[in-house]
Amino acid sequence: MTETIKGSVVLITGATGAIAKALIAELKARGAAKIYAAARDVSGLSASQGFVPIKMDVTSDAEVAAAAKAAGDVTLLINNAGINHNTAFMVAPDLAIAREEIEINYLAPLRVTKAFAPALIKNKGAVLNLLTILARVNLPFMGSYCASKAAGLSLTQGLRGELTPKGVRVAAALPGAIDTRMTAMLSIPKMTTADAAKEILNGFEAGEEEIYVGEMARGLAQGLAHDPKGVERQLASPG
Repeated sequence: MTETIKGSVVLITGATGAIAKALIAELKARGAAKIYAAARDVSGLSASQGFVPIKMDVTSDAEVAAAAKAAGDVTLLINNAGINHNTAFMVAPDLAIAREEIEINYLAPLRVTKAFAPALIKNKGAVLNLLTILARVNLPFMGSYCASKAAGLSLTQGLRGELTPKGVRVAAALPGAIDTRMTAMLSIPKMTTADAAKEILNGFEAGEEEIYVGEMARGLAQGLAHDPKGVERQLASPG
Protein backbone atom coordinates (compact mmCIF):
# COMPACT_ATOMS: atom_id res chain seq x y z
CA MET A 1 0.00 0.00 0.00
CA THR A 2 1.19 3.52 -0.78
CA GLU A 3 2.42 5.15 2.43
CA THR A 4 4.95 7.74 1.32
CA ILE A 5 4.68 10.55 -1.20
CA LYS A 6 8.20 10.24 -2.63
CA GLY A 7 8.03 8.41 -5.95
CA SER A 8 4.23 8.21 -5.96
CA VAL A 9 1.97 8.94 -8.91
CA VAL A 10 -0.88 11.14 -7.70
CA LEU A 11 -4.20 12.18 -9.18
CA ILE A 12 -5.94 15.04 -7.39
CA THR A 13 -9.45 16.23 -8.23
CA GLY A 14 -10.58 19.84 -8.01
CA ALA A 15 -7.03 20.78 -8.90
CA THR A 16 -7.66 24.49 -9.46
CA GLY A 17 -8.89 25.13 -5.91
CA ALA A 18 -6.85 26.78 -3.17
CA ILE A 19 -6.33 23.66 -1.04
CA ALA A 20 -5.45 21.60 -4.12
CA LYS A 21 -2.82 24.14 -5.17
CA ALA A 22 -1.22 23.94 -1.73
CA LEU A 23 -1.34 20.14 -1.80
CA ILE A 24 0.23 20.06 -5.27
CA ALA A 25 3.09 22.29 -4.08
CA GLU A 26 3.63 20.05 -1.05
CA LEU A 27 3.42 16.86 -3.13
CA LYS A 28 6.13 18.24 -5.41
CA ALA A 29 8.28 19.20 -2.42
CA ARG A 30 7.99 15.66 -1.07
CA GLY A 31 9.11 14.08 -4.32
CA ALA A 32 5.95 12.84 -6.03
CA ALA A 33 7.05 11.33 -9.35
CA LYS A 34 4.00 12.53 -11.28
CA ILE A 35 0.90 14.56 -10.50
CA TYR A 36 -2.26 14.37 -12.57
CA ALA A 37 -4.16 17.61 -11.90
CA ALA A 38 -7.82 16.92 -12.68
CA ALA A 39 -10.37 19.69 -13.10
CA ARG A 40 -13.41 20.65 -15.18
CA ASP A 41 -11.45 23.54 -16.69
CA VAL A 42 -7.73 22.96 -17.13
CA SER A 43 -7.06 26.10 -19.19
CA GLY A 44 -5.24 27.69 -16.25
CA LEU A 45 -3.01 24.65 -15.65
CA SER A 46 0.24 24.32 -17.61
CA ALA A 47 1.79 20.94 -18.23
CA SER A 48 5.39 20.48 -17.13
CA GLN A 49 7.78 17.70 -16.19
CA GLY A 50 5.83 15.39 -13.91
CA PHE A 51 2.71 17.61 -13.91
CA VAL A 52 -0.14 16.55 -16.18
CA PRO A 53 -3.40 18.52 -16.35
CA ILE A 54 -6.32 16.23 -17.12
CA LYS A 55 -9.86 17.38 -17.93
CA MET A 56 -12.31 15.64 -15.64
CA ASP A 57 -15.71 16.73 -14.38
CA VAL A 58 -16.23 14.53 -11.31
CA THR A 59 -19.98 14.43 -12.00
CA SER A 60 -19.49 12.92 -15.48
CA ASP A 61 -19.26 9.14 -15.82
CA ALA A 62 -17.69 9.48 -19.27
CA GLU A 63 -15.00 12.00 -18.27
CA VAL A 64 -14.09 10.08 -15.12
CA ALA A 65 -13.80 6.83 -17.09
CA ALA A 66 -11.61 8.53 -19.70
CA ALA A 67 -9.35 9.97 -17.00
CA ALA A 68 -8.99 6.58 -15.33
CA LYS A 69 -8.02 5.05 -18.68
CA ALA A 70 -5.42 7.77 -19.27
CA ALA A 71 -3.92 7.61 -15.78
CA GLY A 72 -3.51 3.91 -15.17
CA ASP A 73 -0.24 4.38 -13.30
CA VAL A 74 -1.84 6.21 -10.36
CA THR A 75 -0.76 5.08 -6.90
CA LEU A 76 -2.48 7.79 -4.83
CA LEU A 77 -5.95 9.16 -5.55
CA ILE A 78 -6.81 12.37 -3.68
CA ASN A 79 -10.54 13.11 -3.80
CA ASN A 80 -10.36 16.85 -3.14
CA ALA A 81 -13.17 18.34 -5.27
CA GLY A 82 -15.93 19.72 -3.09
CA ILE A 83 -18.62 22.36 -2.74
CA ASN A 84 -20.19 24.24 0.18
CA HIS A 85 -23.22 26.49 -0.25
CA ASN A 86 -23.13 27.54 3.43
CA THR A 87 -26.89 27.04 3.70
CA ALA A 88 -29.07 25.79 6.55
CA PHE A 89 -31.69 23.14 5.81
CA MET A 90 -34.71 25.33 6.51
CA VAL A 91 -33.31 28.38 4.69
CA ALA A 92 -32.80 26.65 1.34
CA PRO A 93 -35.74 27.36 -1.00
CA ASP A 94 -35.70 23.81 -2.38
CA LEU A 95 -33.51 20.72 -2.50
CA ALA A 96 -31.21 21.88 -5.31
CA ILE A 97 -28.38 22.92 -2.98
CA ALA A 98 -28.52 19.70 -0.99
CA ARG A 99 -28.55 17.64 -4.20
CA GLU A 100 -25.48 19.42 -5.57
CA GLU A 101 -23.55 19.00 -2.32
CA ILE A 102 -24.42 15.30 -2.19
CA GLU A 103 -23.50 14.92 -5.87
CA ILE A 104 -20.06 16.51 -5.51
CA ASN A 105 -19.13 15.68 -1.89
CA TYR A 106 -20.40 12.08 -1.80
CA LEU A 107 -21.35 10.63 -5.18
CA ALA A 108 -18.35 12.11 -7.02
CA PRO A 109 -15.65 10.54 -4.80
CA LEU A 110 -17.56 7.27 -5.03
CA ARG A 111 -17.66 7.55 -8.84
CA VAL A 112 -13.98 8.48 -9.09
CA THR A 113 -12.79 5.81 -6.67
CA LYS A 114 -14.77 3.09 -8.46
CA ALA A 115 -13.22 4.15 -11.78
CA PHE A 116 -9.67 4.19 -10.44
CA ALA A 117 -9.99 1.12 -8.20
CA PRO A 118 -8.60 -1.36 -10.76
CA ALA A 119 -5.42 0.71 -11.17
CA LEU A 120 -5.10 1.28 -7.44
CA ILE A 121 -5.52 -2.43 -6.73
CA LYS A 122 -2.96 -3.31 -9.40
CA ASN A 123 -0.51 -0.68 -8.11
CA LYS A 124 -1.15 -1.36 -4.38
CA GLY A 125 -2.08 2.27 -4.00
CA ALA A 126 -4.10 4.51 -1.70
CA VAL A 127 -7.13 6.78 -1.57
CA LEU A 128 -7.15 10.03 0.44
CA ASN A 129 -10.54 11.72 0.82
CA LEU A 130 -10.58 15.41 1.75
CA LEU A 131 -13.45 15.83 4.20
CA THR A 132 -13.93 18.14 7.21
CA ILE A 133 -14.29 17.78 10.96
CA LEU A 134 -17.93 18.74 10.27
CA ALA A 135 -18.35 15.27 8.78
CA ARG A 136 -18.59 14.18 12.41
CA VAL A 137 -20.91 16.87 13.81
CA ASN A 138 -23.35 19.23 12.11
CA LEU A 139 -22.92 23.01 12.07
CA PRO A 140 -26.51 24.00 11.29
CA PHE A 141 -25.88 27.16 9.26
CA MET A 142 -24.18 24.92 6.67
CA GLY A 143 -26.29 21.88 7.48
CA SER A 144 -26.60 20.22 4.10
CA TYR A 145 -22.85 20.57 3.46
CA CYS A 146 -22.15 18.81 6.77
CA ALA A 147 -24.61 16.06 5.87
CA SER A 148 -22.90 15.50 2.52
CA LYS A 149 -19.51 15.30 4.20
CA ALA A 150 -20.89 12.87 6.79
CA ALA A 151 -21.89 10.72 3.82
CA GLY A 152 -18.33 11.12 2.57
CA LEU A 153 -16.97 9.86 5.89
CA SER A 154 -19.25 6.83 5.80
CA LEU A 155 -18.14 6.26 2.20
CA THR A 156 -14.51 6.34 3.34
CA GLN A 157 -15.19 3.72 6.00
CA GLY A 158 -17.02 1.48 3.54
CA LEU A 159 -14.30 1.82 0.91
CA ARG A 160 -11.69 0.97 3.54
CA GLY A 161 -13.54 -2.24 4.34
CA GLU A 162 -13.72 -3.21 0.67
CA LEU A 163 -10.33 -2.07 -0.58
CA THR A 164 -7.95 -2.78 2.31
CA PRO A 165 -8.12 -6.57 1.74
CA LYS A 166 -7.16 -5.83 -1.89
CA GLY A 167 -4.04 -3.93 -0.88
CA VAL A 168 -5.40 -0.38 -1.17
CA ARG A 169 -5.13 1.99 1.77
CA VAL A 170 -8.05 4.40 2.39
CA ALA A 171 -7.65 7.50 4.55
CA ALA A 172 -9.54 10.71 5.22
CA ALA A 173 -8.41 14.21 6.15
CA LEU A 174 -10.77 16.05 8.52
CA PRO A 175 -9.57 19.65 8.78
CA GLY A 176 -11.04 22.54 10.72
CA ALA A 177 -11.47 25.94 9.08
CA ILE A 178 -8.99 26.70 6.30
CA ASP A 179 -8.58 30.16 4.80
CA THR A 180 -10.24 29.75 1.39
CA ARG A 181 -13.06 31.34 -0.56
CA MET A 182 -15.50 28.87 1.00
CA THR A 183 -14.77 30.20 4.52
CA ALA A 184 -14.51 33.91 3.64
CA MET A 185 -17.61 34.73 5.68
CA LEU A 186 -16.30 33.12 8.88
CA SER A 187 -14.67 35.45 11.40
CA ILE A 188 -12.81 32.69 13.24
CA PRO A 189 -9.16 31.57 13.28
CA LYS A 190 -8.31 29.69 10.09
CA MET A 191 -5.34 27.66 8.95
CA THR A 192 -3.42 28.70 5.88
CA THR A 193 -3.72 26.34 2.94
CA ALA A 194 0.03 25.68 3.10
CA ASP A 195 -0.12 24.64 6.76
CA ALA A 196 -3.18 22.48 6.10
CA ALA A 197 -1.47 20.73 3.17
CA LYS A 198 1.58 19.95 5.31
CA GLU A 199 -0.54 18.51 8.12
CA ILE A 200 -2.66 16.45 5.71
CA LEU A 201 0.38 14.85 4.09
CA ASN A 202 2.21 14.46 7.42
CA GLY A 203 -0.76 12.48 8.70
CA PHE A 204 -0.96 10.43 5.52
CA GLU A 205 2.73 9.55 5.65
CA ALA A 206 2.39 8.71 9.36
CA GLY A 207 -0.16 6.06 8.44
CA GLU A 208 -3.20 7.72 10.01
CA GLU A 209 -6.62 6.65 8.79
CA GLU A 210 -8.43 9.76 10.05
CA ILE A 211 -6.18 12.81 9.89
CA TYR A 212 -7.36 15.63 12.15
CA VAL A 213 -5.92 18.80 10.64
CA GLY A 214 -5.45 21.87 12.83
CA GLU A 215 -6.17 22.69 16.47
CA MET A 216 -9.88 23.27 15.77
CA ALA A 217 -10.34 19.79 14.33
CA ARG A 218 -8.33 18.12 17.07
CA GLY A 219 -10.23 20.03 19.75
CA LEU A 220 -13.61 19.08 18.32
CA ALA A 221 -12.52 15.45 17.94
CA GLN A 222 -11.50 15.40 21.59
CA GLY A 223 -14.80 16.97 22.60
CA LEU A 224 -16.75 14.45 20.54
CA ALA A 225 -14.91 11.62 22.28
CA HIS A 226 -15.91 12.90 25.74
CA ASP A 227 -19.18 14.81 25.30
CA PRO A 228 -20.67 14.46 21.81
CA LYS A 229 -24.05 15.96 22.77
CA GLY A 230 -22.30 18.93 24.34
CA VAL A 231 -20.40 19.59 21.11
CA GLU A 232 -23.61 19.23 19.10
CA ARG A 233 -25.34 21.82 21.30
CA GLN A 234 -22.32 24.13 21.15
CA LEU A 235 -22.33 24.16 17.36
CA ALA A 236 -26.10 24.58 17.23
CA SER A 237 -25.77 27.87 19.11
CA PRO A 238 -22.21 29.07 18.38
CA GLY A 239 -23.00 32.61 19.53
